[in-house]
Amino acid sequence: MDYSDKTREELIKELLDLHHSNSDLRKQYEAVLDLLKLAETKSGKKVEEALAHEQYLMDAIMDNFPDHIYFKDRESRFTRINKSMTRFLGLNDPDQALGKSDFDFFTGEHAKQAFEDEQKIIQTGQFLNIEEKETHYNRPDTWVSTIKLPLRDKEGNIVGTFGISRVITERRRKEIESHTMYEISEGITTTDNLDDLLKLIHHALGKVVYAENCFVALYNRKTGLFSFPYFVDKFDQVPSPTSMNKSCYAYVFRTCKPLLLTQKIFDQLLEQKEVELVGSNSPSWIGIPLQSPSHVIGVLVLQHYEKENVYSENDVRFLVSIGSQIALSIERKQAEDEIRIKNEMLQATNAEKDKFFSILAHDLRGPMSAFVAATKILTEDIQNMTLDDIRDITMSMKTDASNIYKLLENLLEWSRLQRGVMEFNPQKLKLSNIICKGVAYIAESARTKSIEINTIIPDEIEISADEHMFESVIRNLVSNAVKFTPDGGKIKVSASIIPENVIEIKITDTGIGMTLEFKDKLFKMNEKTNRPGTAGEPSSGLGLLLCKEFIEKHNGKIWVESEEGKGSTFSFTVPEKV
Repeated sequence: MDYSDKTREELIKELLDLHHSNSDLRKQYEAVLDLLKLAETKSGKKVEEALAHEQYLMDAIMDNFPDHIYFKDRESRFTRINKSMTRFLGLNDPDQALGKSDFDFFTGEHAKQAFEDEQKIIQTGQFLNIEEKETHYNRPDTWVSTIKLPLRDKEGNIVGTFGISRVITERRRKEIESHTMYEISEGITTTDNLDDLLKLIHHALGKVVYAENCFVALYNRKTGLFSFPYFVDKFDQVPSPTSMNKSCYAYVFRTCKPLLLTQKIFDQLLEQKEVELVGSNSPSWIGIPLQSPSHVIGVLVLQHYEKENVYSENDVRFLVSIGSQIALSIERKQAEDEIRIKNEMLQATNAEKDKFFSILAHDLRGPMSAFVAATKILTEDIQNMTLDDIRDITMSMKTDASNIYKLLENLLEWSRLQRGVMEFNPQKLKLSNIICKGVAYIAESARTKSIEINTIIPDEIEISADEHMFESVIRNLVSNAVKFTPDGGKIKVSASIIPENVIEIKITDTGIGMTLEFKDKLFKMNEKTNRPGTAGEPSSGLGLLLCKEFIEKHNGKIWVESEEGKGSTFSFTVPEKV
């Protein structure tokens, strides 16, 4: 560029024209350098006049150039900034920045990155042209397009850095907002459930606004309570469903208006008794109503625990613009989840029905057929039979009748449980007494197979349980242990108190055990787990399903440890108080 025949006013005008024509910062930087090189001006001028003229031009640029101009020494400390930069940093006079660094005006993360960039420029002599996000302590972040170059003295030595920055926050924000809206729209169609969708929305919002602490409060019109399907917070735990009528998010829900909360606004609402402090105090808080076409379904909340003024009206505008989209997506996913749950319930019901009819068709027909065959033999051939023959047949009939009775008893209990007509009446029980009562029911079957049953139950243990259900659990589990233990085996029933006042009961046998694959099928309605015992005893698998339901009714859990050929241990827990 040739400035030798131009006046000061013409030079400044041309530089400003470059700025307003959106010329890139590289060209503007070159123009500034050319202006700084005017120490040697028109021939015949004195050096002092040239230097004064140069200083005059420099001051004019620094005072009038709308982009940020700054000079730094080798330690990245400001040596001069223009008026635009002064206003941006919140200062009254450019000299207030002298000797300070980015660490005095920006967060540590941004200041550290800027320092590293400038040290690299000083070491390599190369320039840097980037778009970067500047993070501030007490106001929203900004985006700038920046060019940084080495600052050299007359001998060519690098004495610091020189930079020009243009604020592009609005342009950059629009780009990010547009991308975020697209990402959320895609997520609505691609995610499988509400939880995954809310995680995606949270991640997408974090690209536009500060969203480390984020939760969604949904209002249930039937219960009048807020639930929290998504809650990510560095201090507070996920609340249980609650009314929270005086919370800030409840206020947003009631008013159906977004709320950009400051301490002043919070104090005013507190004085008016509209809100009260719930959870940890947040200097920056923003709540957005989630508006569906028909009504507000809940509130989206973002908050910052350390900084004030993190959120702006631009954040409110953006969040409101996607609030209805989020509300619609939540309603859609809720409907999809409800349909999925109902389908799963229908499948479970069909599995229960299939299991029920399978037992009736197979497990019940087998012993019934044997019983009918035995009665037929007695009816037709009793006159030709010896007393021993009659005794053998009647013993077989007794066994078949007992098996049929046990199966019918389980079927009836299962039916009552599924129809919701089985009463649950927990009461204080001495554990040793009820276990001995259940074991006594199986004593004859164990004696027939010469199986020894030992019970190790401390006398002082008491539980709160439904006697009928608890006895049924013991009866079924010990009966299974006898069924799958060979003649001469051993069974141990033990109990102990584990942490949190929970009683753990174990039924251990020396039976045939089971494979890992078979073990994984237990306690599942839609899996076939019926197999004959070591003496050919029938098994439907229904008893274990009953045990699981009865134990869960007591807020307990059941599990099994087993190895094929080495026996099994069925364990379950019940609290001391239900």
